Amino acid sequence: MDIEKNDVPASKQVQEKNYIEVFNRGGTVNVLFIGNSITRHEPKPEIGWEHDWGMAASEKQKDYVHVAVKLLDEKFGKINYCIANCGEWELHYYDDGILQRWKKARDFRADILVIRIGENIYGAREQFDANPIAPHYAKMVEFFSANPNVKVVVTDLFWTSERIDGAICKVAEEKGYTLVRLNDLGEKDENKALGKFWHGGVAAHPNDEGMRQIAERIVQAL
Repeated sequence: MDIEKNDVPASKQVQEKNYIEVFNRGGTVNVLFIGNSITRHEPKPEIGWEHDWGMAASEKQKDYVHVAVKLLDEKFGKINYCIANCGEWELHYYDDGILQRWKKARDFRADILVIRIGENIYGAREQFDANPIAPHYAKMVEFFSANPNVKVVVTDLFWTSERIDGAICKVAEEKGYTLVRLNDLGEKDENKALGKFWHGGVAAHPNDEGMRQIAERIVQAL
């Protein structure tokens, strides 16, 4: 899908009081997932989305976060994990002060930080020239890196954008973060929920197969 045609609003994907979910399961490894609707979206009947997990997986256990958690459990033993929807950050990426809304996620002190975000930055495109993306993206990653020994994994976009992807890749290279490429997944219809939802923007999100591949690439990078 052309990123310009994504008409799932970045605003209010999750109510502010629900931005962050923490799951302490008695593990010794903390994994923090930072994302947008692909990571978690609360129900929004007006666009045909009735669930509370990564859009448009068929069930919670098949979105990329929960597939990744299962794989990480196999790798490290049962992990603790935190899910943070930061869609509002995408729309206001140039305002570093907005990050304080996610202080609870920072305080989770992740051992592994997964940053899978960026598609909705396009919604703030009038800010691109005055506010280059890379410096603010870097500050966002640093904000969530409260643990000095954190392992950082960042991904490029499911729906490619030369400008946004370029900023993400630049930061990953400069900071030494592990970069996971996803662009090719979003270019293939078999990885999208086409025909499963009447709303085109929802249907363009990764289906179960797309979610599985996102999760596997992230975990393999670890």
